[in-house]
Amino acid sequence: MLPGFDDHGNLPPGIHEAPWSEIEERLGSTPHRRRRLEGLLRAAQILKSVGCERLYLDGGFATLKTIPKDFDGCWESVGVDLQELARIEPALVTFDPNRSTQKLKFGGELFIAEFMADTGGRTYLEFFQEDRDGNAKGIILIDLRGLDD
Repeated sequence: MLPGFDDHGNLPPGIHEAPWSEIEERLGSTPHRRRRLEGLLRAAQILKSVGCERLYLDGGFATLKTIPKDFDGCWESVGVDLQELARIEPALVTFDPNRSTQKLKFGGELFIAEFMADTGGRTYLEFFQEDRDGNAKGIILIDLRGLDD
């Protein structure tokens, strides 16, 4: 179950697991947000089909922003058939400038959780747990094993 948002509209620090139904209910409050969720769900289903078990949701989408421009997140590559993923959906392993390929196809961007996000050596999973000012914030864990196909 997702906790409430703080005074800045963020989740409290930590990784908060939620089933897809709760994510839809809590974050799909506008037509714009529902369109973003549709894209995220398509990406999540593809990732699940190649062995991915965990996806983390972050960015403005995991806040109280009324109209977030996109979603951001990362996924664990352990157990994922990366060759099959590249074959069936190359957009999910394409990290072009501004991740325009992913944004066009899914409405957001997803990185590999274990990859380095910055020159300080933080992984994307670590990077997404801080705001732009370096303050700790929460992210959402989606266990893809519980996601309907």
